[in-house]
Amino acid sequence: MRKIMQCLGVLAAVALAAAGVSAGSASAATQRTVRTKAEWQSAIARVPERGTGCYRASYPALQWHAVKCGVAPTWPVAPVRPSGSATHGAPTLVGNGVDYSARDSGLISKATGTFHGVSPNITEKGKVGNAGSKVANAFSLQLNTQFFSGSPACSGSADPAKCLAWQQFVYAKFSGVGEVFMQYWLINYDTTCPAGWFTDGNDCYTNSSTSTLTSPLTAKNLATVKLSGSATSGGNDEASLSVGTGQATLVTNNDSELDLAAAWNTTEWGVYGDGGGGEAFFGTNTTLQAQTALTATSPSAPTCVKEGFTAETNNLKLAKTTALGSEPSPTLASRQTNGTSGTASCAVAS
Repeated sequence: MRKIMQCLGVLAAVALAAAGVSAGSASAATQRTVRTKAEWQSAIARVPERGTGCYRASYPALQWHAVKCGVAPTWPVAPVRPSGSATHGAPTLVGNGVDYSARDSGLISKATGTFHGVSPNITEKGKVGNAGSKVANAFSLQLNTQFFSGSPACSGSADPAKCLAWQQFVYAKFSGVGEVFMQYWLINYDTTCPAGWFTDGNDCYTNSSTSTLTSPLTAKNLATVKLSGSATSGGNDEASLSVGTGQATLVTNNDSELDLAAAWNTTEWGVYGDGGGGEAFFGTNTTLQAQTALTATSPSAPTCVKEGFTAETNNLKLAKTTALGSEPSPTLASRQTNGTSGTASCAVAS
């Protein structure tokens, strides 16, 4: 019997070799199919893409497949306005400058946003692009950088010293489809916008291509969603989103669009209105905790700064956040609720 098994093993190895597959890689391929969906979510985020473009992946395979890119919505996922002119509720609600952001002492190369402690019966309604009637599950997820100076894209502005660049990694619902894309801003550009850019007051904005989810997100998906943004000097920036249901999508574009990799040190993360300065309206007694994990030049805990960058809001308030335990990377947590909030605080871990 032992000889028979040995012979079968030799024959299997020969067959694999003939197919151009090593026994080791075959074993690895088998291991790649036995992960839980939660493990798959973490693993697919570490699988490199093949280049600039749009990609999709599905559980349990750890491989990105190129898909046709789409065109992102033309409405702005707007920056906070000093006048507080965004069309939403009270100034204590999260967004429009009221938020906690994670600041690193060095440079950030990647940020990943997740939600914890999400209310099990969570519901949400909002206006798509802040227009029309409220519909279910119309919200945006945003990983936002700080406003930063020195971007080469500001060179054509009226006063490059006053021009600020800003980059967003965004999920939004548009025409019933879930879109993942990057939106780029030149704030205080104050002259005719570059070709291919849209005008918004004295500012200019444009989008990367967009990659779509097979199904748009619902509020209940917030409990298992992961949105990541990354920037590589001389390479590509990426926006990727995965869901606990086993779907993921990714879009990449050249970092040279704004030169983010040379300046990124602060990240805002959360769920907000679906663009246009709008608001996400959650049902009563909704609670969630937004957590931002960083890959950065400093391994220390990020500084929690009470500052936000997007004009969109939700109807939650910043709440008391309990201390974090051990985390695999520098992390900031911010609890938000429209129930009992306590004294607002954030928590960080290294």
